[in-house]
Amino acid sequence: MDNFLLVTIIGVLLLYFFSSTNVHKALYRKVNEEKNMVEDENKRLQEIIERYEKQVKVSAGTLKNSQDSLQVARDDLQKLRLENAELKHQVDILEKRTEELYAQVNTMV
Repeated sequence: MDNFLLVTIIGVLLLYFFSSTNVHKALYRKVNEEKNMVEDENKRLQEIIERYEKQVKVSAGTLKNSQDSLQVARDDLQKLRLENAELKHQVDILEKRTEELYAQVNTMV
């Protein structure tokens, strides 16, 4: 009777051990699958981040080049405005001088 009780307890413990082992194996497989899915998703997101960083760098470079070109255009425009103002001033001076010369010619005639 003692042996039967001992064998029964050992049998129940073995059944519990094997059933819990199968549960642990199933849980381990599920955890590994989830881990692999998360790693794949992380890798995909890292690639997207790298691609967007490259696009931002290219866009920043393009923006800087555009800004430099715009600054050159602004400088050229400013020079042309100054030149235009100077030419207008010279035209005014020449018109005054022409009027003076016409006035001198008219007094001579």
